[in-house]
Amino acid sequence: MIRLNKKLLIYEFPCTERMRSMLRIENLGNRMQELSNPDYPPGFQPAIRTLFELYDLLGNRADIKNELLQELDRQRLQLVKYSGQPGVSEEQLSVLVKEIARAHNALSGVPIRLGPHIPEYEWLCTLRGRAGVPGGTCQFDIPSFYAWQKRPNHVKASNISAWLLPLIPLLEGIDLALRLLREGTEALTFKAEKGQYEFPLEGRSVLLVRIEVKTAQELVAEISANKHLIAVRFRRLDEKFKLQAIDNDVDFNLSLCNF
Repeated sequence: MIRLNKKLLIYEFPCTERMRSMLRIENLGNRMQELSNPDYPPGFQPAIRTLFELYDLLGNRADIKNELLQELDRQRLQLVKYSGQPGVSEEQLSVLVKEIARAHNALSGVPIRLGPHIPEYEWLCTLRGRAGVPGGTCQFDIPSFYAWQKRPNHVKASNISAWLLPLIPLLEGIDLALRLLREGTEALTFKAEKGQYEFPLEGRSVLLVRIEVKTAQELVAEISANKHLIAVRFRRLDEKFKLQAIDNDVDFNLSLCNF
């Protein structure tokens, strides 16, 4: 997964299946937020497709809700252990613990599936089935979808928000868990000789690998990991969109995230 800011490209690599699912859900949630903006009318149709992707992903990972609850519990217990230690702000620690508790409580009592609790369930199921067919949402296939697309933008945005609502506690819980994971790890600077670097783990447990490299260098970071080693290889995308090896050294930041 790639996260962008103006000066850095941030590449992330999940080291567990749970983390892989959380990053995918986070990515789809961020895309939904961007596409369902009333000021961007072309985004409504892809927003619907993204909504279906979210529900399909959650359908394939029915245990993700319980896994996230366990992850939040684990993070809360770890934070509590920091209480009373030198240099730890008790006020800030209390805020984080309460934030985790709110996210945990909100997630505990909600369904995270596309079901009859959504009033437009049958219509969405029909649309979901046609969306999987190339060109299957034409006006003559689903006239009601064509009519819906002609509604005012604020109405469509309100509809999409309502359909996404059952997933909000899950999305917010994942956002919190990943934020604490990312912010709780200090990045270290390394040099990849001729674009390659290996980091021995020596028994260290890692949930998420983060690589930061300057955007101006236009480098692609390929990351692989096992229980013994993190390997990073930087390559450059040429004019024909083929990855090419580089022969120069690369300074980059590495974070091995674990809570």
